[in-house]
Order: sequence, then C-alpha cells, then structure tokens
Amino acid sequence: MNDSEKGKIWRVMFKGDKKKFGTSQLAGMAARKLTSPNVKSPDFDKDNLMKGQLVAGAKLYNTYCASCHQQNGKGDGTRFPPVAESEWVNGDRRKLIELVLNGLSGPITVKGVGYNEAMPPHGYLKDTEIAQILTYVRSSFGNNSSAITPNEVSRYRARRQ
Repeated sequence: MNDSEKGKIWRVMFKGDKKKFGTSQLAGMAARKLTSPNVKSPDFDKDNLMKGQLVAGAKLYNTYCASCHQQNGKGDGTRFPPVAESEWVNGDRRKLIELVLNGLSGPITVKGVGYNEAMPPHGYLKDTEIAQILTYVRSSFGNNSSAITPNEVSRYRARRQ
C-alpha cells in the first residue's frame, strides 16, 4: 500500500505471527511483488471496483429515472426534482433506498425548491439494480458520495415486508 495511487482498499489482513515476521518474509513479499503485475503497477481501470456498477447504473438510470429526473440529473425545474447535487441523494442512505423501494408522494423540498409530484415505487427492481442505480446517481451529476450495496438494499427491503 502506498500514497501514489488513488483507489479503494478492500481489506488488509495479516494472519501470521508478528513475532516470526522478519527479513525473510519481507524478501518473500518483494519476490511476489515482481510476479504480480497488479501489485507492481496498479492499474486505475482494472482496479476500479465501481467501474462495472457505474456502466450498469447509467443504463438503468436512463431506463427508469431519466424520464423524470432527466439525463443530466437536473430534473425538469418544475415538476420533478433534481438528483444532481441533491441533499436527498447525498444524505441519509436509508431514506434514499426506502424512497426508491416505496416511492414518495406529497410535498418535498430539494435544494430549496418545493415539489409536489408522486414518485412511483421501484420495489420491483432487483436489489442489485437498485444498488447500481443509486451508486451511479451518488457518484454522478456533481455528486461524490459512496456506493450503495445490494446488501443494504436487501436489508431495507426486508424491513418493509
């Protein structure tokens, strides 16, 4: 691990005996590093764990969301709110997931503007699809929030049944 590359770290684990770790183990690590191209030379595209999710999320967003929230995520300005730089998107993950699963009706305020239209529930989508859409939205349109996992969606779906 180093500071030269940006990216996600899944997990760092050491299962050995700290007392027995020494120069021979370091030499073994150095030898393995020479034979592992991803360790020797990190690849931004290959190491990007969200890459596939974003592509799938964009397609799903365009299918299920863009007709109201628009392809640019800015909404239509009068009836349908923006997802771009929205406190609803970047805020409470639970509320966002539940909003997609259950839909929403009644007045809301997004970025200081009032909206009073209904959003239909999208609970018919698979957990993976909802996670992909929300991950895409939370990392696009000027948003820079963390990914939503299918397990999170599954957990909130189970609570509503």
